[in-house]
Amino acid sequence: MIQTILTLLQEPGREAYWPRHIELYGHQLGFLIYISAGLAVLIVLLGIYRGMRVWFHGKYDTEGQKFIPFFLGLIIRVFKNIFSRSLPRRIYYGIGAGITRRKTRQWPSFIAHTMIMLGFLGAAIATIISTVHEYLFHEELLVGSFYTAHSFFADVSGVLLFLGVILALIRRYIMDRDYYARAGYEDLILLLILLWVSISGFFVEAMRILYGLNNLPFSINDILYTNIDFEWFSFIGYPLALVLQGLSLSNGQIFALHLFFYLSHLVVVFIGAAYIAYGKFFHIGVGLGNIVLKDMKSPAGQLQFDPEGIKSIEDFTFYQLFEASACMKCHFCHNYCPAQDSGEPLSPLKVIQDVKNWGRKQYGLINSNKNAPIIGEDSGVTSDVLWACVTCYACVNACPHLIGHVDMIVGMRATLIEEGEIPGTFTTMLESAYNYGNIWDQPKRDRVKWLKEGTLPSIKDSESKLLWLPGDTLAFDPRNQKVARATFEVFTKAGIDFGTFGDAEKNDGNEMRRLGEEALFQMLAEDNISMFKKNKVKRIVASSPHTYNAIKNEYPEYGGEFEVIHYTELLMELIEEGKIKFTKELNYEITYHDPCYLGRYNDVYEAPRKIIERLPGVTIKEMPNHGQFSYCCGGGGGGMFRETPEWVKTRISERRVLEAKESLDSSNGTKKILITACPFCTSMLTDALKTQQLEEEIEVYDLIELVHEAMGD
Repeated sequence: MIQTILTLLQEPGREAYWPRHIELYGHQLGFLIYISAGLAVLIVLLGIYRGMRVWFHGKYDTEGQKFIPFFLGLIIRVFKNIFSRSLPRRIYYGIGAGITRRKTRQWPSFIAHTMIMLGFLGAAIATIISTVHEYLFHEELLVGSFYTAHSFFADVSGVLLFLGVILALIRRYIMDRDYYARAGYEDLILLLILLWVSISGFFVEAMRILYGLNNLPFSINDILYTNIDFEWFSFIGYPLALVLQGLSLSNGQIFALHLFFYLSHLVVVFIGAAYIAYGKFFHIGVGLGNIVLKDMKSPAGQLQFDPEGIKSIEDFTFYQLFEASACMKCHFCHNYCPAQDSGEPLSPLKVIQDVKNWGRKQYGLINSNKNAPIIGEDSGVTSDVLWACVTCYACVNACPHLIGHVDMIVGMRATLIEEGEIPGTFTTMLESAYNYGNIWDQPKRDRVKWLKEGTLPSIKDSESKLLWLPGDTLAFDPRNQKVARATFEVFTKAGIDFGTFGDAEKNDGNEMRRLGEEALFQMLAEDNISMFKKNKVKRIVASSPHTYNAIKNEYPEYGGEFEVIHYTELLMELIEEGKIKFTKELNYEITYHDPCYLGRYNDVYEAPRKIIERLPGVTIKEMPNHGQFSYCCGGGGGGMFRETPEWVKTRISERRVLEAKESLDSSNGTKKILITACPFCTSMLTDALKTQQLEEEIEVYDLIELVHEAMGD
């Protein structure tokens, strides 16, 4: 009876780490622990200072702006973005859900990261509560139901951390070793630190409970404990204590084991904490900060770079240096980059890491080395690396922290342009655009020779003021001249009122800007804008996604705001209005290649597919890499005019046609067609079929050629 009463009266509770009435470690050891914790905090603060020192050597918002006004503006920007309508979208990326935008390794990575994040935060909160219980509330906080809830919460956090680390280790070093080949040893060390934090935490708890089990009854604060069944809320620590109880350990052995796990736990925690500001963990705070600071209003197709170029750390903006520190080496950008996949020296991941490391090398805790050239062998960012980029935007699209790889690369390209370190084919292209207004080094008078018969309608005579821009490649590339004729005939048969500039049409400048030649882009943009306004153009339809992107996203900053659509969007309108009708059955098996500048840059994915679905007798089979995950053709960013380097084993376009071949069924007798909606893609993929000797198996068509054929005579 007395035993039952005592059991009912006892209240769940505990001391923080070990029963206080047992003098275990001594004051000297406690003092040493406090010194170690303080040293870890100091090291972290020095690391944070070192990182921030690099950021603030970048350019501020305006030239000549002082630190204090910029810093205050930075704080205002943070609060403005947090309370803006873009907050849900920022949270979407901030919590890691944006990882679902990646086509492979989505959920395992998301689950592992989420478990590690929640487990780490939960364990940290549980530790803080235990410390507050010990030093501020004098052991009166963790009692009753709050103590049991705390025990359960702490063990849940530990389990999440443990399982998350195990899942990450399995994926990185067993299942997907090739995918994370560039991770290095840093990731492994950090994961092992977290693993030991969780394991040692469980054993510290188990040893505390085991001591209670071996020394019942005992009292704390005048409460007599005759059993500690409430410790089952520590659903890992208590069962582990029961297992260890079977070893019949003495109090001295329990003390020794507790001391080992307790000290090793603290040492690893202090080492991990001290390393936070120097390693991968630094991305946790900076990454979320970059998501908050990021300008979410700018469209993907609008480059954000300084036309004067990036020569050194001082030429990057504060935000670019900040986002370089946000890189967590997740490898998404690297493994989605088609250039590195083909054997090029470019790795978007390495470019960002090289920028970050170069900044830290120039600006340490004390040393300052201003205006050290960023481009060169010393930094790792060479001209070969920069010219290999095809500006496909796959890296930016895949980045969970919204890092602008392409903006930085183009900024450094601008420096190469200024210094004359540019491939000869690019020089020819730029000179042609300047002299003739096209990138094909052809005289202006030959721009409309593709028509052969008939006359192009002039925009001056158009009542609707609908302007069609065929673009340079449709005008001068022999293969794409067929596309130009098909487009003209489709528009004519549909009975729409449209006009052109004829031989007065000029290049849109999109490729000039991607090469870093901002002055030439500006000249072309201003000339085109002037022509649009002079002819009172109301609507523009572009055959090239590159033209479409330039007018839609980059002309507005020069005062050119026009309604512009891609030709596939106009075709869909005409089909729905009944102006385009299909009368011929097509017996084709088709796979569609998404142009980067139409898809990832401008989110036009559905219109081409809806048109294909309307084509009679056509079967569409998607390639594994399609939509926002589409593999590039390699023609963007000047890639169409770049000579293939000797180190490239299989060109980007060749990899794409091989993927198309695998996607199309070779067993049936239907004609196999690789469809696209971009003149650059048409040319690149057609050439790739030749080099891969697939001309007899697959043909490359522009979508409008099939529309033209299906409309009949």
